Amino acid sequence: MNTQAKNIINHVLRFLFGGVFIFSGFVKAVDPMGTAYKIEEYMGVFGFEWLLNAIPSVPVVLSVFLCCMEFLIGITVLLHIYNKVNKWVATAFMLFFTVTTLIDALTNNVSDCGCFGDAVKLTNWQTFFKNIALDILLVGIFLTDENKPQQFKNPKNWVTLCAFAVLILIFCIRNIMYEPIIDFRPWKIGNKMAPKESEQAPAVTFATYKHNVSGEEKEFSMDELMEESEKDPDFQQHWTFISSRYTNPNEIKADGFSLLAFESNEDESLQLLSDTTSSLYILAVVDMNKVSEKGMQKAIPFLKDKAEKGERVIIITASLPDMWYSFQEKYKLTDYMFYSCDDKAIEAMVRSNPAVVQIKDTKVENKWGWRSL
Repeated sequence: MNTQAKNIINHVLRFLFGGVFIFSGFVKAVDPMGTAYKIEEYMGVFGFEWLLNAIPSVPVVLSVFLCCMEFLIGITVLLHIYNKVNKWVATAFMLFFTVTTLIDALTNNVSDCGCFGDAVKLTNWQTFFKNIALDILLVGIFLTDENKPQQFKNPKNWVTLCAFAVLILIFCIRNIMYEPIIDFRPWKIGNKMAPKESEQAPAVTFATYKHNVSGEEKEFSMDELMEESEKDPDFQQHWTFISSRYTNPNEIKADGFSLLAFESNEDESLQLLSDTTSSLYILAVVDMNKVSEKGMQKAIPFLKDKAEKGERVIIITASLPDMWYSFQEKYKLTDYMFYSCDDKAIEAMVRSNPAVVQIKDTKVENKWGWRSL
């Protein structure tokens, strides 16, 4: 292969490999807390709970490190900066993540690796094969790259690398302190979270039957099944039941989100979110033990002002109900209803503790991390 062809192939491979790393690092940096939650999940699976208990901030620090390193590896590979170093650093990253995602795919202990944050969801096997494809690209880069002298003292390279490092670090810190600047989650501003009361319809059950003679499979709603049974009294003899499915058009558009009042087993989330008589303001407190004191001091006047204007205000938390009373007393929140909600569901809604979400006409009208109140 002549030099020109090798250079063209190398440029293409570096563009693809570097582009994936830049995209992966950027979407993680958009939501570093989401990446931190995923790292925390991994640490629990691999037996590092002791480290989490000793140093709770480890997932956040590792998240920022991972976001910045992926982005910078992508930049250096794409721009051909510090070629030998960036190739071996990329190799170390790919070796670690290829092994980790293979274990994931085989065990399924973590359902989603979060390699592209919430922007692109991949199964564990898709993630593993994506890493294999990146490994192949990296081998191609090694084979087609020319071993040019490293220009470590080149001011242009240093300025470029430092500028990108500072920018991605500032971007990460900004998105940790406030809500992510780009929201890929179900609770994105503008998203409709539930049908209005006037739009709600009854749940429907479907059943699939197979004809005993022709082998035809057909799905019937319960009404259609009753009609068929009336037309054909021997329906059960002509058709064999295969399976059934249940559809509920009135579900909340966020997996795992439910709201249970104290000593209640009834989910009130649909009732609360579908009410269009006034805006609903939700104070989300993931963990009452770890809630920001400054955050509560900013959130309470904000919510009281909304309540005085006739808006609905509720408080949701993943903390156990036996903590609710002391929390109410401490912050004088006895006028507001408390609801229990899964911690993962709250973390998918907002990233700060506490935070406020406004629902208007069943849509997410606005949301604020406590620093933005």
